[in-house]
Amino acid sequence: RHQMKWFLAVILALTWWSFLMGYTFISRGEGNIDIPTQGGYRRSLRALKEYFDPNSQVPHNDNTITAYLVETANHRPNSAYSIFQTRMLELYGSGKFDYVVKQHTRCDKTCTRPLLDNAPCIVVARERDCDEKILKCNYPQCKTMLVGDEKCKKRSHDVRNYYAANRIEGKGKGYLPLGPRKDSWNIFEKIKSDPNFTMKPSSQRQFAFNAVFSKDTNEGRAILANIIEEERTETSLPIFTSIADKWTRDVNSPRTAQLPTYKYMNVVLDSVFTLAPAGHNPECYRLFESVEAGSIPVLVKEDMTTSYVNSCKDSLHHWRDAPILVLDSWNDVFPAIERLMEDKEKLDEMQVNVIVWYEK
Repeated sequence: RHQMKWFLAVILALTWWSFLMGYTFISRGEGNIDIPTQGGYRRSLRALKEYFDPNSQVPHNDNTITAYLVETANHRPNSAYSIFQTRMLELYGSGKFDYVVKQHTRCDKTCTRPLLDNAPCIVVARERDCDEKILKCNYPQCKTMLVGDEKCKKRSHDVRNYYAANRIEGKGKGYLPLGPRKDSWNIFEKIKSDPNFTMKPSSQRQFAFNAVFSKDTNEGRAILANIIEEERTETSLPIFTSIADKWTRDVNSPRTAQLPTYKYMNVVLDSVFTLAPAGHNPECYRLFESVEAGSIPVLVKEDMTTSYVNSCKDSLHHWRDAPILVLDSWNDVFPAIERLMEDKEKLDEMQVNVIVWYEK
C-alpha cells in the first residue's frame, strides 16, 4: 500500500498542466507567427500521466532532483540524454522540482561504493553501458531510466524514453519523450539568438517539404526515397532532399553523406512540412525538432498504428490527436502536399494548430 501511494504521487508529479482557458493572441510583428499563449512558457505533449518527475524511492522533502547520466562505454556523446541536456526537461516538467544534472557518471560494475543520501534522484543509462541490476546497486535510492531502447526489448527500469504501451501501462512504469536532439536544439537556440530572427509562417517558407533521412533504418524509408526520386521531376513543388544510404552516428563528420545539423535546422525552419518516416522506431527526434521549428510533421497511418518489431506497442500514442499531416501511404505525399500548398491561409492555420497543440 505504501508503494502504491508513493507511485501515485510520483506519476502525477510531472503532470503540470491544468485545463487551458482564455487564450490571448499576441502579435509578434510582421512576418512572424501569431499563436495563442497563456501565461508562462511551459509545454508538454498533453502532459499525460506517463510523464512524471523522477522522484527517489525514498520519501523526501527536497525539491531538487539529481539526474545521473552514466558515461557511455566509448565515451562518446549520447544523443539519448538530450532531454536532460537541453531545456526540454523543465518545459515538460511540472515546475514543482528543480533539476541538477551530473554527466559522465561512472558505472562501477564491482559496486564497491554505492552512492547513498542522494535522494531524490534518477540514474540514466543505455543497457549496454550499465544494466539495471548494476545501476540499482550503485544508486540504491534512485529511480532507473533506460534510454536508447528503440526496439523496446527491455522490460525492466522505472522509466524509458521510447514509449511502448506494453512496457508501461499497468506496470508502474514511466516515460519521458525524446524531445529534440541535443545538437539540433543547440543550433536552433543559436539561430534564434540572432536579433533578426523571426519564425516564418508556413505561407512564407521556401520549401513545401523537406526529406532528410537515411534509408537503411527502415524499409519504409527506402520506399519513400524511391517515390521522391521518381516524382520530383514531375512536380513544381519546391522541395529539399538529403537522403543518405546509411545512417552514421556523427552527422557532422565530413565522412558522412548525412546533412550537417546547422544546415538541417535551417532547412526545417524554412519548410512548410517535414517528412518523418519511421526509423527503428516511429518516435524520433525529427518529430520534436520540426514542431519546435514551426514545420508540420508528415507521417503515414502505418507508422501511427503498427507495433514495431513486435515489442513497441502504440509508439506514437501521444501524437494520435496531433493536428499533423497523416497520409494513407507515402504514395500520397506529392498530391496531398500539392493540394495543401494551394491555400496559403489554410497552411498558416495548420501551422498554428500544430504549435498550439504542442505547447499545451
